[in-house]
Amino acid sequence: MSHVSLAAEERTLKGSYLGSCVPERDIPQYIEWYRAGRLPVDRLLSERIQLDDINGAFDRLAAGVSIRQVIEIR
Repeated sequence: MSHVSLAAEERTLKGSYLGSCVPERDIPQYIEWYRAGRLPVDRLLSERIQLDDINGAFDRLAAGVSIRQVIEIR
């Protein structure tokens, strides 16, 4: 969207932080959905990494090779 259409079409921008989530309400619901198989979190992950691979993980994010990563600490 160009700045011209933003003004000419009277469009608005709305920001949000964490999707405007209410953690006390939403996180238990997300956990319930995950356990019931209704929220396929595992399919949304690009990779699981170890903490010692954090620099490489950031490089892969910047290159667009990886989208979502989880750090596993063993």
